[in-house]
Amino acid sequence: MIDAPLSQPRFQRPVPVSLSLETKLKLDALATMLQQPTSAVLERAILTYITSLPEADRVLVQSLATRARQSLSLHSESGNGGMRISETVSGKEFRYRGSIEEGVEILFESSQPLRITSESIHRIKEEIDSRKGRAFMGAIYSPLMPNSIGEAIQKKHRLTPINLSYVVPLLSERNLVRAFKEGRNWYVEAVQNAPGTHPPNRR
Repeated sequence: MIDAPLSQPRFQRPVPVSLSLETKLKLDALATMLQQPTSAVLERAILTYITSLPEADRVLVQSLATRARQSLSLHSESGNGGMRISETVSGKEFRYRGSIEEGVEILFESSQPLRITSESIHRIKEEIDSRKGRAFMGAIYSPLMPNSIGEAIQKKHRLTPINLSYVVPLLSERNLVRAFKEGRNWYVEAVQNAPGTHPPNRR
């Protein structure tokens, strides 16, 4: 008896995505914008485009963008021994390991790593969500900025406000929050209809 040849895995074509004409036109404009140099103004314009889409299309576009960021992050991690790279809200590059679900370790050249647990990340996200709008970021310890997220997490959870310098960008990459500058101050706010982070399971 001749054994039947093993079936070869077939390439699965992407499932077609159906978008409204209005959304397609806006995405074409967005693609043109992305060819320009990155800037805070450009990022805010992109966010405005996305939030102006019909709700069903907006959820789909945000989901696709999240998957693309996760794929890029995993590719970067596999090529750098688990190390990833991000930027603070002011554009300063930093290196880290881990994820917002598992906790992160911020790496420095001349000092010990800063470890931020998944529970701490959840507490920070929870505080941002509770503001129901924009709030001062306040990522400084001395002096604490009144009514800021930094002041709240320090007083409620004994978390140093410097954690915000690294947690906010990582949450922003997942489209869970957004940070922006007005005048001399940085603000942060939750993104509406974004999936939340969850505290770690306890056994």
